[in-house]
Amino acid sequence: MVRVKDLLRDKIPKDLIDLVPTSFDIVGSRQGAVAIVEIPEELEEYKYEIAKAIMKINKHVKAVLRKIGPRRGAFRLYEYEILIPGPTEVIHKEAGYLIKVDPTKVYFSPRDQSDRLEIAEQVRDGETILYLFAGVAPYAIAICKRRNVHVIHCVEINPIAVRYMIENVRLNKLKGKIVPIEGDVNVVAPKFYYKSDRVLMTLPLGAYEYVHHGILCIRREGGVLHFYHIGKEPDIFSEAENIVKEAADKFGREVTIINRKIVRDYAPRMYKIRLDVYVR
Repeated sequence: MVRVKDLLRDKIPKDLIDLVPTSFDIVGSRQGAVAIVEIPEELEEYKYEIAKAIMKINKHVKAVLRKIGPRRGAFRLYEYEILIPGPTEVIHKEAGYLIKVDPTKVYFSPRDQSDRLEIAEQVRDGETILYLFAGVAPYAIAICKRRNVHVIHCVEINPIAVRYMIENVRLNKLKGKIVPIEGDVNVVAPKFYYKSDRVLMTLPLGAYEYVHHGILCIRREGGVLHFYHIGKEPDIFSEAENIVKEAADKFGREVTIINRKIVRDYAPRMYKIRLDVYVR
C-alpha cells in the first residue's frame, strides 16, 4: 500500500522524511470527505505537498485541513489551517449509521467509533439516557441503532451542532428516540435530576466541572455514569476517580468504578480515558 511518505521522498530531505505524518483523520465517505492532519513545524515549507499527497492517495478527499491548535473556546473546537480548500460539510458513514457534520464548525472524531460501539453494547432496551455535551449526537445514534431505548435527551450548547444533531436524527430515522436540547449543562441538567438510567459525559476537557450534575441525574434506584477525562502518566485513572468520588460524597451518593478504559492517545504521556461508574 502506497503511503504519503512514499510519494514525498523526492520532495522532502532525507533527514525530515520520517517526520511526515503516518496517520490522519478522514471525516466523510466515498461520496466526499475531509482529511485532517497534524504537521510538525519542521515540515512547514512542505505542508502543501503533504496535503496534495494525501489527496492523491485518498481520491474521495475534497479538502485538507491542518490542525494547528488544541480545542478551545466555549464550543471546544480545534483551530484549522486550510491547506486545500473544498467543501467541509460531509456525511460520515460508520457502523451502519450516518453522521452529517462540518468539522470546522462542530467537534467530531472518527477515532471514537469503537468507543461508541462499546457504550452501545452496554445499554439495555428501555433505558432513559441523558447525553451531556452531545455535539452532533454520534453516541446517541450508535446506541439507538443497536438498542430499543426509551429516549435519549441530548444537551449541547453550540447551536450549529444542534442543527446538525436534528439533521442526523432525521437521516437515521430516530425521531422520538433522540431529543435534541440546545442549552448550557448547568441550566438544563437540573431538570433531569434523578430521572436517568444512564448519563454520558463525553467531553474529556471539561466534564469534570459538571460531574455533580451527571451523578445527580442518575435515578435514585441506581444507574451508570460514563465519565470522560484526560489521564496523565504515571497514574492514568486516579485523578478522574477522585473527581467522581469527591462529587458523589458531596451530594450524598455512592459510586463504584465498574470499568476503566483508555479510549485513545491524546498527547505524549496523556490519554483520553473513560470511567464507567455505577451510581446509587
